[in-house]
Amino acid sequence: MEHPVYVEKQWMKLLWIILPVSTVLLLAVQMIYLGPGMPGIKLALPLVSLLLLALLGALTISVDASYLRWHFGLIGFPSWKIALSDIAYVEATTTSMMEGYAIRFTSKGMLYNATGNTAILVVLRNGKALRLGTQDPQRLLSYITPRLNAS
Repeated sequence: MEHPVYVEKQWMKLLWIILPVSTVLLLAVQMIYLGPGMPGIKLALPLVSLLLLALLGALTISVDASYLRWHFGLIGFPSWKIALSDIAYVEATTTSMMEGYAIRFTSKGMLYNATGNTAILVVLRNGKALRLGTQDPQRLLSYITPRLNAS
């Protein structure tokens, strides 16, 4: 991977709030109704929560001289990349609350979003489109657009 000229990390704040709180509440309910026994069940819930946070806790977008890349989670998986030479154009757009967060298939193509309702629309030369959620679409566009002509 070349050195990125742009990197943006967005935390899925709602997930970081809901998962720990719900894990503690469910563990409390388990302690009340199941008692101190069954440690396997009590251990599984926090492990599943940690796994979800590791896989979906953040969205990172980066641009280097050749690629637009993005990945979810803290471990960089799942991840995707598109050669800048495969991009026809990009533009700022928005997402609706109904489209939600994380990885979604929508009527406008795939949506990769962690927070907020601003995004960039990436239209590929083959006609496919996708949207990447970003907190500053104009800044991201300012890094991608000049590289489209250079690639």
